[in-house]
Amino acid sequence: MKVAEPQSAEDFERYFNLRYEVLRKPWNQPYSSVKDDKEQESRHAMVVNEEGEVLGVCRMQFNSAEEAQLRFMGIREDMRGKDLGKMLLDYFENIARRHGIKRIVLQSRENAVNFYIRNGYREIEKSYLLWGLIQHYLMQKDLA
Repeated sequence: MKVAEPQSAEDFERYFNLRYEVLRKPWNQPYSSVKDDKEQESRHAMVVNEEGEVLGVCRMQFNSAEEAQLRFMGIREDMRGKDLGKMLLDYFENIARRHGIKRIVLQSRENAVNFYIRNGYREIEKSYLLWGLIQHYLMQKDLA
């Protein structure tokens, strides 16, 4: 398994399809909800296996010269617990450091808070309830 950035239209299609399958479809959300207005200016990464299947995805956007934000982290259900999320975090944290980013923030779903804590993030505050169903928490990791 390796982390790769989608390059072709086909790569992006597979990337967004997994994002939808993991983060939107289980809550009956439309496919259109899988993208936002920051896609073009963000960095995208996916974990792929030897056959090229997309197993996990994540996106990083730069909020300022000192802050990056991770969004849309999703791991295929049958691949959870295999350090794929850690691979994506490490990948983007390294890129952020190279760009002089001092901190990474993210909005974690309640069921993923402990994963982020194990990877050096701290909970800042309970933030919002997505679709009235999924509690989110603002989390941060200082890189400097």
